[in-house]
Amino acid sequence: MAMLVASGMADDEDCGRSEMSNFIGGVYRGEGSFAMTRNVANGPSGSIIRSGNTFFTPEGVCRKVGNTYLCYDGVVVSTGKSFVGYDHFVAKAGNTYVGDYTSVGTGSTILRPSWASR
Repeated sequence: MAMLVASGMADDEDCGRSEMSNFIGGVYRGEGSFAMTRNVANGPSGSIIRSGNTFFTPEGVCRKVGNTYLCYDGVVVSTGKSFVGYDHFVAKAGNTYVGDYTSVGTGSTILRPSWASR
């Protein structure tokens, strides 16, 4: 029983980290790399905090409703393998997000270019 509960907790942790990775890699437009836990990602411009389906960023709040992210700067729809907004497109291939910028997920870290690296 204890092993089953621990396994379920690990799945929840992976699911939460996956949600955070998808948000940072596919939706969020802030720059720099992020160190993540299940519900918090710390980057150069501040922290992103996830509470349920709501993401609090340094720039504003985003809410995930179904496969749609309603954000401070517009709407982004996720198809699972891509993220599409009015002036925004990101394709996901494994742990890599490619679009206006490229982000690479490495477990608990999202690596992406910052202004200083351009």
